[in-house]
Amino acid sequence: MAGSEDKKRLYDETASLVADLGLRGRITEDEMLFLLSLLDQVMIKENYPQLIQLLHKWTANQAGSEMNEIIKATVLNLEFSNPQTMQDDLELLQELLATME
Repeated sequence: MAGSEDKKRLYDETASLVADLGLRGRITEDEMLFLLSLLDQVMIKENYPQLIQLLHKWTANQAGSEMNEIIKATVLNLEFSNPQTMQDDLELLQELLATME
């Protein structure tokens, strides 16, 4: 199945790029771990589609403020393995992003 092969190639290339950025110090270890976890959740487990929408909204509204730092800290500390905590954190992110509008 070509779609599956394309998905695997995209996953492998993205994971490699994220790891390379982390190893070269272009992103922090926390950022690298978050991105690899996000990649796993989105591409492999197909979980938390709301998170992707929130991340799109956040990147479109970044204004270099203290609120961005709060949102970034919240995002980097997401616990993907705990569905209840994730739901609570997604609601918090939604509220934080609403204050930026």
